[in-house]
Amino acid sequence: MTASSARKSSACDTLAIPRPQELHLWLCRSDTHGSSDDFLRGILSRYVRVERTGLRISRGPHGKPGLRSPAAPLGFNLSDGGDWRLLAVSGGAAVGVDLEYCDPRRDVLRLARRCFCPTELAQLRTCRGAQRSGRFYDYWTLKEAHVKAFGGSLGQELENISFALHYPDDASAGGGVGAISCLAPALPTPAWYGLLRALDDYRIALCCLAPGDFAAGLRLFELPANGIPVEHAPALSAVSGPAEKTAGVSLW
Repeated sequence: MTASSARKSSACDTLAIPRPQELHLWLCRSDTHGSSDDFLRGILSRYVRVERTGLRISRGPHGKPGLRSPAAPLGFNLSDGGDWRLLAVSGGAAVGVDLEYCDPRRDVLRLARRCFCPTELAQLRTCRGAQRSGRFYDYWTLKEAHVKAFGGSLGQELENISFALHYPDDASAGGGVGAISCLAPALPTPAWYGLLRALDDYRIALCCLAPGDFAAGLRLFELPANGIPVEHAPALSAVSGPAEKTAGVSLW
């Protein structure tokens, strides 16, 4: 986060539910606001105007959370990574989010050989040093966000999902936004993907199952220890088209 991108938000106590092509992202440090569940309930209560203890959270077959009560058009997903927590909130569309710390000690190439498709692996091999680590986490977070949006099992499905990433030659110098394409599997519904670099040494990926382009409707809030939200200008590093729908091309 940079100070120049931040401003105090007027959303101190309540927020309007996101519109159809809006996504709200909430960041907090993991040593503030209690547990992940406390953080989740504290944010959702701002939208539905119900005390956090009055929220009823349901769980899907693989643990995907949903709001059972009160009835409200909210979709949401939570991720923990390193020293941070991240919550994505939509206006009812299924959403998946993943936040990962880019651990420089990790042998990313060895892990990629087990769960990346040949196209992804070939691109990773062309990268060196910190760029290789960053590209690995680009792909990894996209895969996890995809699975979480669809409510699937991370342990069973990561290896069957693949993406293509294309960055402008000068993207590292702020010269443009990259392009994301989901190569496999074939999607039963349109999906939008985004990669966000809001924190140094972290990667954030988003997947929203709805038609349209969510890039312009993305809002990023940080919740510091004092509980007063600060809004930041989100910086997307790569996005998909308005709605990806793959043809099920086999890459394996």
